[in-house]
Amino acid sequence: MITAGRAPSVAAAQASSADKALAEALFDRGLTLMRQGQFEEAAAQLEQSQAIERGIGTLLYLAECYEKLGRTASAWAMFREAASAARAENQADRARAGTARAERLEPILSRLTVLVPHAGTTPGLIVKRNGQVVPAVAFGVALPTDPGAQLIEASAPGRLPWSVTITLPAGASSVHVDVPNLAIDPQVVQPSAAANPTLAGGVGSPPPAAPRPALEAQADGGGGATWQRPLGLSLIGAGVVAIGVGSYFGARAISKNTDLERACPQTVCDVAYRSLQDDAESAAAWSTALFVGGGVLAATGAVLFITAPRERALSVAVNARREGAELRFSGSL
Repeated sequence: MITAGRAPSVAAAQASSADKALAEALFDRGLTLMRQGQFEEAAAQLEQSQAIERGIGTLLYLAECYEKLGRTASAWAMFREAASAARAENQADRARAGTARAERLEPILSRLTVLVPHAGTTPGLIVKRNGQVVPAVAFGVALPTDPGAQLIEASAPGRLPWSVTITLPAGASSVHVDVPNLAIDPQVVQPSAAANPTLAGGVGSPPPAAPRPALEAQADGGGGATWQRPLGLSLIGAGVVAIGVGSYFGARAISKNTDLERACPQTVCDVAYRSLQDDAESAAAWSTALFVGGGVLAATGAVLFITAPRERALSVAVNARREGAELRFSGSL
């Protein structure tokens, strides 16, 4: 055991008389508990004493408590701290004692390496070990760590948190923990509008886009059957062609009838002019059929076109005449 005595550091901030008395009382209580083998309770007393007034002796005894409790990394670090403080105060014996104890522990330290390969691509990433933040400079470094359970956690804005608990064995051991790339949190809007005044509608934000009129959406195919208009136009075109051809046969029938009337003014014609009469009747039949069929096609197409979703009203009228067909549009597409 180290020689008793707190030997407060001269470099430490000066404590009041009451604080000094409390620190001494806690130190004495800690030594008593150490002699009784109650190292957990002794460490608690010495930690409170050290928090009130720093002392090289307190550091050395506290490091010894940690060593007895198996907290080898904490003991190693505190022996080194005590040796450094003792050298600064020209306390050679305590400096040598602290250095020797630290060197004895170093070969049996447990070491933990936290690997974070995605640290540079995850904004706001925070990694913790047992609730304490692991600085980024420590990523990938084999750090002396007390044996036992180690809780490693990782979190970042807009990402799902991750954690793992490992057990670090005592003795000369080395354990690596890989922190994975955190998954995107599906319940978080990215990027966050609250963090961006422009997106949140703050000062300088662009005005919201005006909603498209309902008629425009309907004309784009948001409502009815979009095939009606092209089919309607096709039927109208086919009807117009049929009526046009029917007009030709109508004109041919008229011409044949005129020729027949000139050649055969009587009601009954001779056999020589029977073919002229047949041609006139055939042309008239074709004209009638094409006029009727073309009118039906054009009318059906007009109905389909008019009832289809459209931006403005369109009126289509088909007039069938003996001389030809008239297709009349009013309005606009």
